[in-house]
Amino acid sequence: MDYAPLLFNQLAELTAMRDIELMEFSLLRTLRDFLNPERLRILKLDNKGRPCRELAFSDAQCTVSTDGITVPGEIVIALTELLLSGDRSRSIKALNGYTDIYRIHRTRSMQVFLMITLREPISKLNAYLVDGMLQIYRNFCEVLRDGQTDQLTGLYNRRTFDESINRVFSLLPEEGTEFPDDKRAGGSVGYWLVMVDIDHFKAINDRFGHLYGDEVLLLLAQTMQSSFRGEDMLFRFGGEEFVFVLRSPNQEGCRVALERFRSTVERRDFPQVGRVTVSIGACRMTRETYSVTLLDYADKAMYHSKKAGRNRTTFFEDLVLSGEEKYEEVEAGAITMF
Repeated sequence: MDYAPLLFNQLAELTAMRDIELMEFSLLRTLRDFLNPERLRILKLDNKGRPCRELAFSDAQCTVSTDGITVPGEIVIALTELLLSGDRSRSIKALNGYTDIYRIHRTRSMQVFLMITLREPISKLNAYLVDGMLQIYRNFCEVLRDGQTDQLTGLYNRRTFDESINRVFSLLPEEGTEFPDDKRAGGSVGYWLVMVDIDHFKAINDRFGHLYGDEVLLLLAQTMQSSFRGEDMLFRFGGEEFVFVLRSPNQEGCRVALERFRSTVERRDFPQVGRVTVSIGACRMTRETYSVTLLDYADKAMYHSKKAGRNRTTFFEDLVLSGEEKYEEVEAGAITMF
């Protein structure tokens, strides 16, 4: 096994990472180096079985796609068979070679698969190495996930928000860049920072006790996960406060998604507690605005939702247009670098 030292070195690099997406890139690079495949990708399906994210490795670089992902019919059939059978892997022969499909893991919002296409059937030794590598990867993902998620709700925690927000900023267009709203054009780019607060949550704890308060938090988190897509990021900031990072090309699309969620919460019957509502504030993310400022904008918008009677959604941009709020101005020399 001439590639064994390389494999061990890359496994060490893989387990030294603290970011799951970077681990996915490293996993693909490692597999590429010792398998030399025709095609190599990680495909993620949402709770409805629709492709929502694809990481493909080619020409020594990874590309990430969230829109317009096409999956050949024979792959769809194999994925369906894997999901129904509970098997870990499946091999199929196609026009471009032999494709091995591995079920990597499942989260609350998506199923994750690895697909390796080779010219010839994979050897027993290489199949054994892939299985072992994926088991190491799964185990380490669980360790990372424990440190990145809130123990009660299963949502990402505050520390993960701080670590993830820079990656979102790297996806944002520069100010003045025009992008079409039609997702099929492949150019729709827009992210929204959203703050959500449970109305009268202290009264719920005081009247019913913290056990029922925790159940409200858990059921609300489940409603969040079923209301938004797998690519949207949901965080619990602490107490009854949540933060979302949603992808939408325009404010109206974001408003529709948030209002759908708010209405779903309002209609839900929470055991013992009954009716629960949420107040929501949102603002568009821009590369030129610091994350702490965006959080302040979303918080101010949420406060206006509270002040206007609760159980509603407010956008900071609308408050600026009405003259009730204004954008923060940073003067030259106002920031000191240490």
